[in-house]
Amino acid sequence: MLMVETGATAVESMTVTQSSSVHPEPGLHAFDIETLKEGYETKRTTLPITPDDRPSVSLWAILKNSIGKDLTKISLPVTFNEPISMLQRMAEDMQFSECLDTAAEQPDSLIRLAYVAGFALSNYSSTVGRLAKPFNPLLGETFEYVDPDKQFRYLSEQVSHHPPTSACYAESPRWSYFGETDAKNRFTGNSFEINPTGVAHAILNIPKTFEDTQDYPPFKINPNRVEEHYSWKKVTTVISNFLLGSPTIDHYGDMEITNHRTQEKCVLTFKPRGWRGKDANEVKGSVYNKNGEIVWELAGKWTTQLIGRRAGSASGDLGPDELVTASRGENYLELWKNTPQPPNRPFNLTTFAMTLNAINPRLKVWLPPTDCRLRPDQRAFEKGQWENAHELKISLEELQRSTKRKREQGELPPHRPRWFIQIDDPDSEERTWDAIRSSDKGVSILYWEERKRVGTSRKEQPEVEWTNVSHIFGEFESVETDS
Repeated sequence: MLMVETGATAVESMTVTQSSSVHPEPGLHAFDIETLKEGYETKRTTLPITPDDRPSVSLWAILKNSIGKDLTKISLPVTFNEPISMLQRMAEDMQFSECLDTAAEQPDSLIRLAYVAGFALSNYSSTVGRLAKPFNPLLGETFEYVDPDKQFRYLSEQVSHHPPTSACYAESPRWSYFGETDAKNRFTGNSFEINPTGVAHAILNIPKTFEDTQDYPPFKINPNRVEEHYSWKKVTTVISNFLLGSPTIDHYGDMEITNHRTQEKCVLTFKPRGWRGKDANEVKGSVYNKNGEIVWELAGKWTTQLIGRRAGSASGDLGPDELVTASRGENYLELWKNTPQPPNRPFNLTTFAMTLNAINPRLKVWLPPTDCRLRPDQRAFEKGQWENAHELKISLEELQRSTKRKREQGELPPHRPRWFIQIDDPDSEERTWDAIRSSDKGVSILYWEERKRVGTSRKEQPEVEWTNVSHIFGEFESVETDS
């Protein structure tokens, strides 16, 4: 369980506009959440397996000849995995989506930027104690998730095998979020170093009555709102000391979050772990106006919280463990707060992560054959069937190699991502992946339109298939559900 350290100093906080995303204003949705929630109404809170009794295997024996190499090209035994896919690991970034909901309701652009920073920082909270490796997605593998309570839907797809690249797109009444995971990594002998190369994007759908928004692009769903674009790159992650039996995970480096409409910036500095754990998990930051002046000071830990203090409003450093009280003074903000986790969680998964691979008969009707939940080795692993999971993993990898050979020999057409397209983003001047739209003026996401067609038709005709979607798990495709 994550707790704020003792000795924290209580401070007053600033009144901000609270999000009302659970009951959005009429016309604000690009989709009807009621038509998407079937199978998502109840969230599981446990896994089929509780104890982690994986067979012991020497990681050093496997990796000792791989020092300095790219580990994405090395097939590791399944016992080094955790029971979720990298696509689902990406979806964990949405656990604290309420930070974006709150950001979109702030009239002050610098406070909006601070809350977006809170969301960006919160993405790292799920990594506490998470030392196992997620399953590498097969090319074309997908994952969807709908949260009826938080009013968002999420989609991801493995769009490239080498380099391994996963694209995602999430949307809610107040925001959209998209980007990709494309990391360079290396093994140094006693640590893994992971350097993400992708860009994360968030677009807030804010009221056009907010100050200085007259030149903002319009939000296509609601004429009373406009779009405000942010982007940032993730920092370096290091898993160290695992050969010594006391592995730790750390994140370090500078994260620069840019509001491309106002040119205001926030810089978060993730401090590296010092001698004997000094500065462990600590983050310091500043929010700058367009003139480069610091307006808000930020502090916190990626394990617990992020708070803000108006620059010049108090003396001394802002401590990472200071508490923001409910009395709400004008110079302090609580931008993000982690939620306590129950003890003895398998693989140290968060309660949110444990919902991601759940599947029931009502949900299965709506899923394409590429969804992670139908992946057999991952399903067997989740149940503690280690040997079966290992054999299925080998079979799926061979199936993927066979498919690749057929493409190279012209027996199959070249692979093209089904639900995402690569674009040049004019604001960040970076290449990124965006969800493919249907023909209704670019409003609806093609995946969700096809999902609606297939799922509705299957109520009467269970054999209806998705258009141009392959059964990438072949004969091994899982037919099991949780209930």
